[in-house]
Amino acid sequence: MGMSDQEFYELYGRMPRRNKKKKIKIYWHRIIIALIILIGLIVGLVKLVTFTVGKIKGSNDDNKAAAADNSSTAREDKKTEKDNGEQKQEEHIIYSDVQLIVCVDAGHGDYDAGTTDRDGTRYEKDDDLAIALKVRDYLESCGVTVIMTREDDSFLELGDRCEIANEAKADFMLCLHRNSYDGDIQGVEAWVHNSEPTADTTLAKNLLADLEKAGISANRGVQYGYVGNSHLNYYINNDTVMPSVLLELGFLTDDLDNQLFDENIDAYSVAIGDATIETAIQLGIIDKDGNRLKEGQLISEEKPINNKDNSYSEDNFDIEYTEPGTTPDVYNTQENEVFGEEADGEYDDGYEDGYSEEDYGTDDYY
Repeated sequence: MGMSDQEFYELYGRMPRRNKKKKIKIYWHRIIIALIILIGLIVGLVKLVTFTVGKIKGSNDDNKAAAADNSSTAREDKKTEKDNGEQKQEEHIIYSDVQLIVCVDAGHGDYDAGTTDRDGTRYEKDDDLAIALKVRDYLESCGVTVIMTREDDSFLELGDRCEIANEAKADFMLCLHRNSYDGDIQGVEAWVHNSEPTADTTLAKNLLADLEKAGISANRGVQYGYVGNSHLNYYINNDTVMPSVLLELGFLTDDLDNQLFDENIDAYSVAIGDATIETAIQLGIIDKDGNRLKEGQLISEEKPINNKDNSYSEDNFDIEYTEPGTTPDVYNTQENEVFGEEADGEYDDGYEDGYSEEDYGTDDYY
């Protein structure tokens, strides 16, 4: 029990000191300022967080948008590619009953190997037959009647090849070969009679144009006459009555031409077949559906062999370098024979004596 104030006084001589509660002074203005600062900090922090999140989200949205754009572009590209493919397919007309007769001649054969590649291991006769058989198959799938001069590794005289085409009353003669030269030359070329008959030239141009679309190293154009001498003609163009073209499908002595030939042989066969049918339509032999419009065989009227004045004869050939009093020899370099008589049992090298690579490459000649 505590003592009283009187007792405390009596004991200690003074009154007891009592602790008074200290009055606490509150600084409300400071509190208000602190709250305002705190609220400002909170608001600022919230805005900072919101801004940061927005940036991140915006970046993600941009990425998504970019991805969407890329996806859309990819879809558009695929659609364009598909449309182009469909358009290309639509441009390639599928025929089924073309009323046309075409003679396909695979150059060389048997012991006449033709030219070779630089290694001497690849023979022209094999490539000629390979492409000829594929052209036959494609044309026949279009309903075309195809006459083959050879379908295996056999040899035919040039006169026999021409006779087969003439007797079959073919509308076109396609003579298929590979080229060669000891030099840096490549590309595809088409040879036509030097009288430059319109139908033959049209066929040659169409063949080269379609082959160029199929993929060749170079389009060397339509050539007239005979390599090295425009006064001469290849036998196959000279002795056939219908439009004819000797087609050189690239150089066996060029690696790129060989690669393209191997990779595109199917495309080449389609190109050759389509070009032949296109030419028949252009010349009015058949309509666009393949129905026959012309009665009888298509004749290349501008060829000397078809001239009624009998101008087709050896005596009327304007040939340079012929000894007086001798029979002119019209060499066919692709068949290693001469026009009109045998080449003394020897094969030439495919080019005339004195004919150089420089001559072969001039604009005057090619």
